[in-house]
Amino acid sequence: MKLPQYISLFHRQRTGQLRPEDEHTLRNQQDTGLHQELEELWSESLSYKSGYEPDVDKGFSRLKLRIEADRAQETQPVRLKSTSRRWMSIAAAIALVMALGTFWLVNRGSGASGMVFTTGPTEQLEVALPDASVVYLNEDSYLSFDIAEGTRQVSLTGEAYFKVAPDPDRPFVIQSNGVRTTVLGTAFNLRAYPEEPTVEVEVTEGLVRMENAQAGQQVELKPNERGVFSADKQKLVKKPAPELNAQGWHSQEMVFRDAELANALREIGRYYKVEFTLGNAELKHCALSTEIKGDPLSDFLQVLETIYGLSVEQVGTATYQLNGGRCR
Repeated sequence: MKLPQYISLFHRQRTGQLRPEDEHTLRNQQDTGLHQELEELWSESLSYKSGYEPDVDKGFSRLKLRIEADRAQETQPVRLKSTSRRWMSIAAAIALVMALGTFWLVNRGSGASGMVFTTGPTEQLEVALPDASVVYLNEDSYLSFDIAEGTRQVSLTGEAYFKVAPDPDRPFVIQSNGVRTTVLGTAFNLRAYPEEPTVEVEVTEGLVRMENAQAGQQVELKPNERGVFSADKQKLVKKPAPELNAQGWHSQEMVFRDAELANALREIGRYYKVEFTLGNAELKHCALSTEIKGDPLSDFLQVLETIYGLSVEQVGTATYQLNGGRCR
């Protein structure tokens, strides 16, 4: 079971939201060592006091030692990917556990404004917020919402499409992986998964300000524009997004007009939850014009074969190698 799914089920169990079928999943796939560490982190977060800040580094170090110790005890040698990015995603998950615990404790008696929502793999959720805003939450995502100090305060890990109700007196402010997104009333998509190196905002309507305080950068995004913050480069840039393809998971529609094939394949891979690899590097800059409207992956693969004369080979559960071919 993936770590985000495990944390989602763990949080639901602790807050009384776990469904019977999920209880069965959590019980059958429970990692005793990991579960114990998460319980300790959750307990620490519930010891909330004024000015309390979760000691994420301490929790991260402890959990990392636990996981490595468990691996050392395995009788069969297993080749494991241990990259800094993977540990960064685990650290972000720890921060999330502690933040969710603190948020739940502080807001559980404060009325309808304090809310937390989570989704697991393949699960999407439509959320109606108390301010009349609507959020469509993508899979493996976490959203908290509160109204305090004259602002509507939101925290997002994962991906969501927002339709924000106008309220000039209470800005709608979203914190996500170090990026602050501020709106008054608009519709946009925000993607901020902890295992990915970027945070992306794509605007359908209205005006959105996207900023990173550490990098000292901000951009204002209008309709059909996308803001991308790269954590690796500590750089925030604005790009045109005429077709709004980042929202394909929500709209079930993607449109490409003379798009570079390599860039298009990255976005289409997100849509189908697969990865494409080009065997012929010369195809990277080929132009692609096509539309996807809820079509199955097999139909898109056939389009690639027809347009470029390439062959498609499935080399993994969700990995496809595109061999040969040429630009039209």
